[in-house]
Amino acid sequence: MFRTVEGEMAKMYLSQLPTNSLWFERFALGCLRRMGQDVRLDWAITLQAMHGLIDNLEEEWSIVKGWEQRRNVAVAGAFALLAFGGSFRGNKVFLTDLYGLRKYLVELHDKDLVIVSLLGKYKGEIHHRYHLTPMAGTTNSGLQIRLWLERLVSVQQEKGLTRGAAFSDVNGHILSPRFVKGLIAERLQQVKETTGLIPVDVDCFENFGISRSFRRGATSTARARGVNGQLIDLINRWRKFEEAKGRRPRLAMQDHYSDIEILIPELIKFSQAL
Repeated sequence: MFRTVEGEMAKMYLSQLPTNSLWFERFALGCLRRMGQDVRLDWAITLQAMHGLIDNLEEEWSIVKGWEQRRNVAVAGAFALLAFGGSFRGNKVFLTDLYGLRKYLVELHDKDLVIVSLLGKYKGEIHHRYHLTPMAGTTNSGLQIRLWLERLVSVQQEKGLTRGAAFSDVNGHILSPRFVKGLIAERLQQVKETTGLIPVDVDCFENFGISRSFRRGATSTARARGVNGQLIDLINRWRKFEEAKGRRPRLAMQDHYSDIEILIPELIKFSQAL
């Protein structure tokens, strides 16, 4: 029996695991530098594949029966369009607040505009805040963001759900990322098999991920459609973290629609271009 000293900085303690030794740590680092590592990025979903997915869901919506089936279709459509239109990582979409979403859909019913409300710790901030993200109701290519958000709100309201997480089960509990990924991946696989809009070498269950597939696809599409690079940085908030140089950046967002109203024409250019 032997013991090694391992740990980081001031945290040092005894361990009986040989892989926790300083020697093994340096050995593993040497292997990484000499051999590299297999990095598998999420597939960037294309605009054509997005339309194939939404067309598939639209057809399914017209024939499904029962609350749970309609909820699943509405969740898949609304989640995909929010993640793509807002260039969100998947975990941020789960912060969508049902009350705020419904409130602004009603208030802006006569405008081709939606305000997506995200509640919680977001984009590196410390405090819980209520974030408002404006998007185009219908994009230039015809993606109907408003329509699918209205369907999601309507389906949830059937079970008396008007507050809490928008992407939730009948008890109001947030749906698991694995479940939502499965809903979307299954339908992407159908698109791949029936339309050819997805390359044959893409494994929809393996290569697709709600974490970054929509974000990567939206960013690439926006660049291809001439969206200003500074606006893309603003939407994705990359530069804020770079300028922070290791410190936690302060990304303040106002709490009310009136405070961001003057920014809406600029902010919706990203989703409008898709």
